[in-house]
Parts: sequence; structure tokens; C-alpha cells
Amino acid sequence: MTRQIARLYSRLKAFISAGDQRIYYWILVLALLVPNLVLSIVMQQSSVGRILNVLVMLPIYMLLLALAKRPGRIYWGLVVLILLHVFQLVLLTIFSGSVVAVDMILNLFTSEPDEAGELLSNILLPISGILGGYVLTLLLATASARNPRPLPPSFRRRVSLWGLGLLLLALPIWVGAKRRAPYLHLRAEVYPMSVFYNMYLATKKLSEVIHYGYSSEDFSYGATSKHPKDEREVYVLVLGETNRAYSWSLYGYGRPTTPRLDSLAGSGQLSVYRDVLTQSNTTYKSIPIILSPADAEAADQLPRIQGILTAFREAGFYTAYVTNQPGNHSYVDFFAMQGDEYHSLRKDRKLQQRKGQRPGRLYDRDMLPYLDRLLSSEHPKLFIVLHTYGAHFSYRDRYPAEEAAFPVGKRYSGSEGDSLSLRAAYDNAVRQTDHFVAEVIARLGQQDRLAAMLYVSDHGEDVYDDSRERFLHSSPDISYYQLHVPLVLWTSPSYREHYPLVWRAALSNQHQPASTNAVFHTLLDVAGVTTRYRQETKSLVNRAFKAGQRYYLNDRYECVPIEQLELADEDLELIRRMGLHFAPSVPCP
Repeated sequence: MTRQIARLYSRLKAFISAGDQRIYYWILVLALLVPNLVLSIVMQQSSVGRILNVLVMLPIYMLLLALAKRPGRIYWGLVVLILLHVFQLVLLTIFSGSVVAVDMILNLFTSEPDEAGELLSNILLPISGILGGYVLTLLLATASARNPRPLPPSFRRRVSLWGLGLLLLALPIWVGAKRRAPYLHLRAEVYPMSVFYNMYLATKKLSEVIHYGYSSEDFSYGATSKHPKDEREVYVLVLGETNRAYSWSLYGYGRPTTPRLDSLAGSGQLSVYRDVLTQSNTTYKSIPIILSPADAEAADQLPRIQGILTAFREAGFYTAYVTNQPGNHSYVDFFAMQGDEYHSLRKDRKLQQRKGQRPGRLYDRDMLPYLDRLLSSEHPKLFIVLHTYGAHFSYRDRYPAEEAAFPVGKRYSGSEGDSLSLRAAYDNAVRQTDHFVAEVIARLGQQDRLAAMLYVSDHGEDVYDDSRERFLHSSPDISYYQLHVPLVLWTSPSYREHYPLVWRAALSNQHQPASTNAVFHTLLDVAGVTTRYRQETKSLVNRAFKAGQRYYLNDRYECVPIEQLELADEDLELIRRMGLHFAPSVPCP
């Protein structure tokens, strides 16, 4: 083995020492083109888009490297682009077929180190391999830059003419495609133009977030309560994380992942909404949609409005937000801090660590003591949000090992080869969500107040479910698994007695197609909170609820009808099998 390595090293050294600049040129052109070649194969786009993805950038790279007598010098000048290539190729090992998207760029600025670390620790091998490959090309570029023999002038002229010819060939293809489909843009179809455009959009969104304090400071819901002032009541919103309806036994999954909620539903205590789709597959966008009237149809309102806690406060409720999520410096955090109390379990744990204590791993159940304290308070009217970490990767860290209902290997990575263990761990995490939600309901059931709890997940998750080998969420091209989310409503017997029409409407709408933007309006309706921002046609507990067209907020913050998401055949089959409703496409307002 040692001799073979030495022989390979000697050959490589001889090749670099006597290297022909023309060979260096073509190797470096190919290295620059690799992401385009891969994307043209795996990316979900039209055939014209696949062709242009290569036909536009190949001649550009050819012309760039032909500018210098030693192409290695130009290649080193493109080192920022090369780093982007590395990031893009690593991304493809997680989200097959996805370019570096707006939300991914925003996550670089908003994710906490521990959250990012969980994912990166499981993809070290592809990161090392891809980075090592491009380090090798940089070594070849160094050899090219130092080589005393330049590219022959005739070669430079010839490849420049070829490059111009390819560009001229791409032009009529682009013009023809544009006439047939005006929505096609090079900035969306061709890498890395698409990434640079996404960077521009991400910068705009970051600017909006930075100035949110000023743009929303004068906002008011003008909210009031229709319920009697002396009526004791409590309403709890449990925000789920990365829980997909597909993996809940409550929705027909084969494993008993939600036994306690199954029991509650069987006894008639739950209203289970079967056909709810998220309006975004990223927490960054989906939670603000849940917590405000700014949905996919009106996402431009986000910089100017406040969240649901403000509406409840104005209506006379004492409000609290408790979260097991890492902070992300976005509208999620802003809305969370607009109540009377805000508690971050992660920040509280860091304080304990500074005091010399050694708290264990955090679980969603650690929010229950906060809930107990709030429920025992003298505030007659309470509104509480519990933001869970649910089934977020790494799944096995979401539950104590001794409580695993489904066997998981001792070690697993984020690769497709560990798909069985990953799905088992995911199902265990869902089972923990079931336990947590049932515990919240049990505590509310012991109250001498009118009580209700609504659970909804922000989005779903891919867990290597089929031959596409998709994993995680936040991909620009969504799947059924990320789209279909659970939503359940529980009300106390005393609430159902006081407001029977609300409960009857809740039950009658269980099979209506809805989106996560219904949560804001539903909770206000349940609590009797009135404001001009509440729409009865979007409330799942109102007879006036209208299913209508459903929309999705894509990666570029564009409103898209669900039917225009270009879902794969596998997704469409699952949607049919799960009985989800697809209506004729209606453009966004």
C-alpha cells in the first residue's frame, strides 16, 4: 500500500511539473462547471432550464480562464466562487436538487451554533470529500500559475471563439423558452446567477428584520374580548416543530406514535383536522404566518404588524411565550417577546451553567413547570404559547434514550444508509410530542377555568422515505412530507358547555382543506377576541369558514397556489392516498 501511494504521488508530481497549460485549462473549466452539471441532472426544472444551466455557464468559464496566459491565476481570483461551489455541492448531499436558497442564506445569520452543529456533525464526510477535491484543484491552479510555459495564443483564440459560439447558441434557446414561459428567468434557472439573486433577496429580508422595531412600533389590533370580563379562561397554543402528519398514528400511520392523542380523539375530546398544509417549510417563515395575519397572500405585511400575543394583550389577557427553540433573530423572536412574559429554556440553562450547575439535555417536557406556574397564577385570563423543538434533527436528542419505543442503532449519521434508524428515531421524537401535548391537555383539564389548546406543526420533514432520498426540510422544492402537518384542537367540558356552537363548528370543519394561516384566526375566535384583522372565513371554529384556494410562500417570498408547486409524482400519489384536497389553481391575489 505504501509503495502504491508513493507511486501515485510520484506520478502526480511529474504531471504537475511537466503539466501542459491546456490540460490545466480544461481541468479548471470542468471544476468550475461541476455544480452546473450536477444540478442539471438532479434539479427539478424544465428541460430548457437544464440545458441553459450548462450552456450559459460553460462558455462564460471558458472565456474567463482564457483571459490569462496562465489560467490558474484566474482560477485563484475566483476563490469566493469556488467556496460557493463547495457550499452548493455539500448542500446537494442534504437537499438533492436544491440551489443555495434565500432561507438557507438567512439561516447562516439566524441559526444558533448548537443547532447548526447538530446537522454539520452528521455530514462531515461529504464536506471533507468535496472540500478536499477543490483544494486539489487549487493546487493545480497554483502549478498553472507558476508554470513558465503559458497557454499558446492560438489555443486561447480558439477556445474564446468556441465560448462565444456557445453563448450565441444559448441566446435563441433562451428567447424561445421565454416566449413560451414568460416566468422563466436566468436568475432563477442558471447557477450561480440564481444564488447571487437569492443573496440579494436575503439582504432585503435581513434589512426588513433589522428595522422591524421602527416599522411596527405604532401597530395596534384594536382588539377586544366578547367574553365576560370576570370569566376565568386559559388558551394554550402549542407550536410543533418538524412534525409531519404522515408519521402520526392519529393520521393513519402504522406505528403507534401518538397513543395518548389517539385515545383522546377516540373519546371525542379532540377535533382533528385531516387536511392542513403548511404555507412554508421553514420555521423562519411558517411561525410568523401562524402567529399573525401576514400569510402567504400578504407576507409583505410582516414588517409592519405585531403578533398574536399583542392581540390577546389588548383584549385583556395575561400573555406568556415559553420556548425550547434556539433564538433566530427574526420575526419569530420579535413576536415571542411581545407578551407579558418570555422564557427561553436554552437561555435559562446557560444561566444555570454559569452558576456551576450541570443541567441535562433539554426536552420539551421541561416547559411544563413554566406552564404549571402560569396556570396557578391569579390572572383570570391567560394566553400561553409553548414553542417546542418537537422532531427537529437530530431526532434521537429529542427524547430520553430509555423512553425509545422503536429501536434505533447505537450510532447513525445523516446518510441514506441509516434511513431505518433515522425513521425510528424520528418516530420516537413524534411520540415525545404526543406525550407532551397530552400532558398539557391533562393540566388544562384540571383547571377551574374555561380552557382550550391548539396544536399545530410549523412544517414536516423528509426522512429518506422513497427512492428520491430526500432528507430534512427547508428545501426550495417542497415534498408532501414537508407539506402536510397535524393540527388538533382540544377544549374543556366547561368550554364546550359555554360555547357549544364553537365546538360544533370545530367538529364540522375537521375534513375541510385548510392551511396553517388558519391558526391565528381560529385562536382569536375560540377566545372571543375581536379585531378587524380576524377573518371568520379563515377560522376553523366558525361556520363561515371557507376552504378556498390554498397558497404557499416559496423560497423567494412569492405567493404560489399549491397546485403550481410542481410536486413530484410520488408526492401527488401520497396526496391522493391521504385524501388531501387539490382545487383548480387560482392565482394569488
